[in-house]
Amino acid sequence: MDESFSPTIFLYGMALVLAVGKAFTLTIWRTLPKPRPGLKQEMLQAWEDRRLRKRAVESQVPHPRTEPTADEPTKNAGAAKGEPHTIVPASEQVSATRPKSNPAPEN
Repeated sequence: MDESFSPTIFLYGMALVLAVGKAFTLTIWRTLPKPRPGLKQEMLQAWEDRRLRKRAVESQVPHPRTEPTADEPTKNAGAAKGEPHTIVPASEQVSATRPKSNPAPEN
């Protein structure tokens, strides 16, 4: 038997070469940019997106406002003080934040 050629070492060497080659190939394919879809598919997707946006805009129903705004004061300022979520005019907000009984801070 000739000791210069070992089939076991040859098989292990070939397996190593194939494994390294496959690893490099997969790494290269992973780093390559992904192909873009065809023009027809891109146009169909853009048309579908546009149709959905138009349908969403058309189906929006303006909701009636339940809270009074600064333009439409429906309650007087005295009634608005008791409710936490109503808009109070700026002149009353300043007086509500400042204590009237003790203007000087205590040290």
